[in-house]
Amino acid sequence: MNNYIIDHLFEFWEYIGLQGDFFTNESGFKYSHPSNMSWPSKVFGIDSERLDFEQLKLKMKTGLLPNSLGIAENELTEKLLLTHNFEKTSVVKGMYLNLSSKHKPIDNFSTIQQVDTELKAIKFAEVASKSFGYIIYPKTIISLLNSDSKIRLYLGSHRGSVVNCGIIFLDRNKVSGIHMIGTIAKYRGLGLGKIMTTKLIFEAFKNRSNTVVLVASESGERIYAKMGFKADETLRSYSVKE
Repeated sequence: MNNYIIDHLFEFWEYIGLQGDFFTNESGFKYSHPSNMSWPSKVFGIDSERLDFEQLKLKMKTGLLPNSLGIAENELTEKLLLTHNFEKTSVVKGMYLNLSSKHKPIDNFSTIQQVDTELKAIKFAEVASKSFGYIIYPKTIISLLNSDSKIRLYLGSHRGSVVNCGIIFLDRNKVSGIHMIGTIAKYRGLGLGKIMTTKLIFEAFKNRSNTVVLVASESGERIYAKMGFKADETLRSYSVKE
């Protein structure tokens, strides 16, 4: 995929930053920087030939920039980061599914509702924060209600309680990305994440996309592989050493 999955993720972060008015495009890098380092706080899209790594490190270390940088796997860039006292903090796998008629789900998602009001946006932020263990401000989610049809957010229920979430984002190349699929801890293991993923694949068909992409943890990779997704490139995250 030639880093396309990671480029999609960067476009997703940029889009959310633009909607929430916390995106900046600097010389050699971009970043989204919402209040109090909440989601999605990330430096990304770096150009190693133009970037002043020492200045970037200083700004990240002093809090002027998020202390998390995302890159596609690249040996030269990673060597430069390590040389300038950055450290790798995580690796997640990019995955894709080329859609065909056999993947099209039946539209029967009675436990899933679209986030289309401020009250639902506030609930989405609450569920996502509990699911992922980091802060997601309602203000960030509310800002997405006024955006175009490129992005749609959903909440899932179990026995009347709202317990999981998911987002689909249509990029400039008409590829649909699945993001922020999360379930509150006590409700995991019930197949709710798979139901949400299936719903988002259904929405990808509505987007007329030929491909769906996502990034997955090691445990998530096994689940998505069973649904037909194939692993490709990786997203590497770095931060400045203390």
